Amino acid sequence: MKEILRVLGLLILIISLAALADENSDKSKSSDWPQWRGTNRDSKSPATGVFKFTDGYGLKLAWKTTIGEGYSSVSIAGNRAVTMFADDKHDYIAAFDADNGSELWRYKTGPLYVGQGGSEDGPSSTPLIDGDVVYALGRKGKLFALDAATGKEIWARELVDKDKAVTPFHGFTTSPLLHNDMLIIETGGEDQNAISAYDKNSGELLWKNGQDQILYHSPCIANINGKDQVLCSGSNFLFGLDPQSGNKLWEYKHDGRGSSGNPVLLEGNKILVPHSFREAALIEVKEAEGAFSVDEVWRSRHIKQSFNVPVYHDGYFYGYSGRFITCVDAKTGETTWKSRPPGDGFLILVDNHLVVLTKKGTLHIAEASPEGYEEKANLPVFERLAWSPPSFANGRIYARSLSEIASVEITQVSQPISIVEAKKPPVAPNSQFAQWVKTVEAAGDKQALIDEFIQSQKEFPVIEGENLVHFVYHGEVKDLVITGDMFDQGVEENMKRIACTNFYYYTFKTEPDAHLGYQLVRNYEDRITDPKNPRTVQNFNGEESEFWMPNWDVPSHLKEPTGARGTLESIEFKSEILQSTRTLQVYLPNGYQSSNEKYPTVFVNYGRMAVDFGKTPTSLDNLITGGAIQPVIAVFIHPTRNRFQEYARNARSQYAQMIAEELVPFIDQKYRTKTTQEQRAIMGGDEGGYSAIYTAFKHPTVFGKVAGQSSHLHSAEGDELRAMVKDSRKIPVQFYLDWGKYDYRSESSDYNWADNNRNFVKILQDKGYTVKAIEVSEGFGWTSWRTRTDKILETFFPASK
Repeated sequence: MKEILRVLGLLILIISLAALADENSDKSKSSDWPQWRGTNRDSKSPATGVFKFTDGYGLKLAWKTTIGEGYSSVSIAGNRAVTMFADDKHDYIAAFDADNGSELWRYKTGPLYVGQGGSEDGPSSTPLIDGDVVYALGRKGKLFALDAATGKEIWARELVDKDKAVTPFHGFTTSPLLHNDMLIIETGGEDQNAISAYDKNSGELLWKNGQDQILYHSPCIANINGKDQVLCSGSNFLFGLDPQSGNKLWEYKHDGRGSSGNPVLLEGNKILVPHSFREAALIEVKEAEGAFSVDEVWRSRHIKQSFNVPVYHDGYFYGYSGRFITCVDAKTGETTWKSRPPGDGFLILVDNHLVVLTKKGTLHIAEASPEGYEEKANLPVFERLAWSPPSFANGRIYARSLSEIASVEITQVSQPISIVEAKKPPVAPNSQFAQWVKTVEAAGDKQALIDEFIQSQKEFPVIEGENLVHFVYHGEVKDLVITGDMFDQGVEENMKRIACTNFYYYTFKTEPDAHLGYQLVRNYEDRITDPKNPRTVQNFNGEESEFWMPNWDVPSHLKEPTGARGTLESIEFKSEILQSTRTLQVYLPNGYQSSNEKYPTVFVNYGRMAVDFGKTPTSLDNLITGGAIQPVIAVFIHPTRNRFQEYARNARSQYAQMIAEELVPFIDQKYRTKTTQEQRAIMGGDEGGYSAIYTAFKHPTVFGKVAGQSSHLHSAEGDELRAMVKDSRKIPVQFYLDWGKYDYRSESSDYNWADNNRNFVKILQDKGYTVKAIEVSEGFGWTSWRTRTDKILETFFPASK
């Protein structure tokens, strides 16, 4: 009997150990990741024991599959991974085998959504998997349910037609939330329908509430005082709603006008609201006798809105502030640390570690610790831009780029840290400056040589020969980079430090006639002009420094006028078409008041910037007084806060109509203008240039002269203009287009403003238009554009011979 009991006891022990092993194994693999930001919408996985770095574990690519374009992240349940994408004709949702990446099924959601304003084509929302059903929202507003095994449609509902949902400029991006039997969607609307709930079985509307603009916002569930609430953030408010009735329990007005400020929950009733690109707020929701109130705990500029939603862990927030991973103390809102590596991207939390997918397509693992960023493993996954957060399920990381989906194993590898940043070869290693650096590096008294060098320079940056420019900074900093026209958009290059000194430098090789703008970024976010360079210009991103090479001609028309000057007067203009009032500034040439002559007119988009940053009135004074152009009236159209929509997006047609049908007649009536088409011009830079060209083609009898500088001809907007030129009859318009070799460009995102403008000039010329096209060794913005105001005006309104 004792022997039997001993055997039974041993058997029970073995079974218990096996069960414990299975339990630990399950914990390492975790549960599913069935929706955007994971099971609880907090960007966390409950898995433990995943990253065994002391046992030689690292990252290994399990599989990678080519799909189509889109921003949807990957949802995983069981052996099924689901995401959305597009080909060149349609948008799709598809399921893949989570183990090997083979496609299981795909469902056509509708015609291709064409990206707007520089965004890529295809869907943005992330699907939700609930047992045997997949729910998803198309970018054009189609909400639908599919059989998870086959992809067969169960039901579908068109939110715009059926529920008067308002389509955001970039289409619907909100990811569905499931609560009990309700699908909750941020629909956007002007009829108390910013948030809507639908029956998950039928798609029928259950309730709606809230009034706000919805962009990149998605709802989540918060448990406050033991009761569930739906949290929905919009551009101006954060709402707390009763999930059963949709009744508003409370609202917090943040006025962030943000596009992606989704809330992050802490323990208790505290919520992080990253409502703007400048700051975030921590709020506390309180309840007393059934009534709710909201108090701000702190506001902080140390963590802010980005397309990556921060994650909360053990008293700290981890997220992106600008392009840097940042750790912020949840109690105070103060920064604990910042890290430039691994680069801009998206992160989640798995097994007390940050899992980061950078926009460059590299995957990184680092411990989530307030002590600092310490990388444990990394792996290059994609070559193309990645713009979606990763997911974790089945012991694997799932990720996607704009064209591929991949699965990454955590397993034993020979080299966990596998990415070695390719060291760029030094620029001009035999230059005089490079030789001087070597001398300083080898010297005992380095500071004396540095002081002597700085005192000997006549100007900064240091120009050597015809092609080399050396940027220098002298001072104590924690981190220092340079950014500007020299690099792809958004790129910041580290300035090199001479060891054991506070002297930093960066060498760049360019054309002998180059003229470019730049800024320094000190200590991660302190964007400054070059302290040693007095030449500065106001631009879109603030004040920047400028430099020029020996063969660049400094324009005389920007100098302070010494002759007769015109006048600049401000008037108010009300548009019935746009239902808005805006300020105009009108330049009247010298002699206007004392004569009866009529004058040609030029209408200028981005009017306030053209006056303040572009110094266009100064150029007009010099060019008219100097006899280079005939006297003209210039109308500077000050934009509203809605300028991007008016120039090149949803309101572009109404804006063009306003110019042609309201503003031009208004100016012709108020001032002595020459009213023929050939005596009227319109001009602008970037989207203002797009608008000028668009207006001329939409209203072909109004303007006879059109100028665009670095014109926005990207994505759908550019396609529309190209089609207008090709498909319409030739109109009586003379064109001027200029751009810089260093205009907006991004190799990783595959766009280049210079290429776009070159191609557009060819389309115009093939149609038979007269085009003056100028390409210069300059960059994007007012630092460059204002130097060629004379070229535009001399082309359109040369002085009479």
